[in-house]
Amino acid sequence: MLDVCAIDLSYGASLCLRGVSLAVEPGKVTCVLGRNGVGKSSLLRSIMGLERVGAGSITWEGRDITRLGPAERARAGIGYVPQGREIFPFLTVQENLETALAAAPRGSSVDAEVFDLFPILRQFLRRRGGDLSGGQQQQLAIGRALCARPRLLILDEPTEGIQPNVIKDIGKVIAHLARDRGMGILLVEQYYEFARSLADRIAIMVRGEVALAGAPGELDEEAVRRLLTV
Repeated sequence: MLDVCAIDLSYGASLCLRGVSLAVEPGKVTCVLGRNGVGKSSLLRSIMGLERVGAGSITWEGRDITRLGPAERARAGIGYVPQGREIFPFLTVQENLETALAAAPRGSSVDAEVFDLFPILRQFLRRRGGDLSGGQQQQLAIGRALCARPRLLILDEPTEGIQPNVIKDIGKVIAHLARDRGMGILLVEQYYEFARSLADRIAIMVRGEVALAGAPGELDEEAVRRLLTV
């Protein structure tokens, strides 16, 4: 589905990503973990086309998208929920959801399943996004991405600053999207236990490189925790 092959990314003279490779399969969850500042968010931004890679390739469903822009990648079926959510604070929940329709197939409307997954959004349709709690904004950000009808969903730390009950709900939604809808999920996460409960494959990043990767049951848990310890 998604094949990232040996990509490099630089910010000026600083090399942020060094030969990073990973893959995402339909109906599977791939989790990327690592300490702060190791390049996790930069990796997701590169996959989404928000950063231009200096070397390597990104292939989506057999098509080389390395040089495509973010809008073209979104229309090709890649959804993105950025760190910090980035909802539109002065638009209503309904209007926030509708912004995603620009990347959806022509004639699409807001996906009714979004309200089944996140019932609070139906209740607050006319409320401004900026008036929602952090957990509600995260649900809105994920719901907005789903309205574009993606086949791959990229999430950057969706549990950051979220209360435990909402974290559980988000975990259930991710599992449902992968197992029941066959969606590929690429997840950057800060909590190892949350990632391990969902992941089919885990990649641990250190200093811009993938230092350890494999299925959760294959990885040495002591080595994983050592790489994640600040």
